[in-house]
Amino acid sequence: MPTNQLASFIISVNLMHLQTKKVVVKKNSGFTLIELVVVIVILGILAVTALPKYINLKSDANLAIMEGATGAIKSAVSLFKAKTLTSGNSFTTVVEFSGVKGSNYQPWAATALGAGFSADYSSPPEIFEGAGLDVNDWAYRIYTTGGSYSVVASPRSVLDIAQPSVAEVKATNCYFEYHWKSDGEPVITIISTGC
Repeated sequence: MPTNQLASFIISVNLMHLQTKKVVVKKNSGFTLIELVVVIVILGILAVTALPKYINLKSDANLAIMEGATGAIKSAVSLFKAKTLTSGNSFTTVVEFSGVKGSNYQPWAATALGAGFSADYSSPPEIFEGAGLDVNDWAYRIYTTGGSYSVVASPRSVLDIAQPSVAEVKATNCYFEYHWKSDGEPVITIISTGC
């Protein structure tokens, strides 16, 4: 066979070979099962790590509400004492500053009624008024203990009862207590284990 013929024979054999061999081009549309499983596992891991942080947000928010309220109460007590001392009133004199009544250098834990005080819900506790706390944000109860008034309050997000008992508020384990004392130093307590 001459060279030209040999070359054209090789070309024709190659062409026949290409024509008989079909090239299959596979078009992928979608994900494989393994890819989907990997994505689901990754999302599951993210959910497990993020969920506890979300759950703690409510607890953190309730604790922040309590700490903010007690901080405002401590400030109100300090301002009330300073105002009483600078006004020349005696220790036991019943005084009223900006609509907040109290004596012994501290706002009352009870509601002021004329010259006295009461544990009813006719108006907010004097300490709430002094600290700027909105009674609608709190489930609270005024009561007497140790011969003086005390107010115990829980955020409405924890206890949504209009007029709870002392036991109901304390059962939340998420409350503060302001106890007016005759010695001039109130006791302010925060219980936050149930927040």
